[in-house]
Amino acid sequence: MTIMFPRRIQKLIHDKSFDTGLRARLDEWAHSPNFVQFVNENEHKIYDKLKSKPNDEDKRDIGIELYIAFAFSHINCHVIYEPNVPLIPRVPDFKISFGDNFFYLEVRRLRKYNPKLEDIRISKTTEERTYSIDNEKIFKKCGDIIFEKIRQTVPNAINLLYIRSYTLADAPNRWDLDVAVKNLMEWKDEDTHGFEEKIRHYKINSISEFDRYWKQLSAMVISRPTGLESQIWEGCITFLLKS
Repeated sequence: MTIMFPRRIQKLIHDKSFDTGLRARLDEWAHSPNFVQFVNENEHKIYDKLKSKPNDEDKRDIGIELYIAFAFSHINCHVIYEPNVPLIPRVPDFKISFGDNFFYLEVRRLRKYNPKLEDIRISKTTEERTYSIDNEKIFKKCGDIIFEKIRQTVPNAINLLYIRSYTLADAPNRWDLDVAVKNLMEWKDEDTHGFEEKIRHYKINSISEFDRYWKQLSAMVISRPTGLESQIWEGCITFLLKS
């Protein structure tokens, strides 16, 4: 018996107003029985997410989450969407299991828009220094993502943060990410007042709380467009935070 997407999801994604690129991907992924089963198991959640998003950019954010679900379910991993994890502020996007092994995965899609994080300056003695790298946007984007997502890490578990770039040109490389993270840590150490003021916007109450979340984040994975979407790690750059 062939399993299909639920009828209302089929109707939604084939509406003429639905993003054509995302529709094509979903139709492609529908050939994977494991992914179709995932969609059926999470019908209400997926329908509500897609239905409530007002524009194509918002729907593409959900599309990246569904891509992750497709990629891991397709290779016979057990994928739980927004798992129930007690005693953390916000649950991660996924729990991925294979046999007795599992990890938690948070997903973020880089958009073309300028990020929320404003220009960052620190004062050290009498010298004012502006943090900058070859592509200043990379630091702002990475900082914004880390502050936003780090509270969704789970204690005593492997936690990954998957970042998908909008285009190859927008994607940070291994060295951009390295410098961005180092600058973030220097800002934390050298301008504690400014750093704490910033993280409070993300409901992180202190540097010690930030440090606790930071230690729980095992790795960040950056993925660029490659044209080989069926291979989850194709074209990825992995930066292990504890290396």
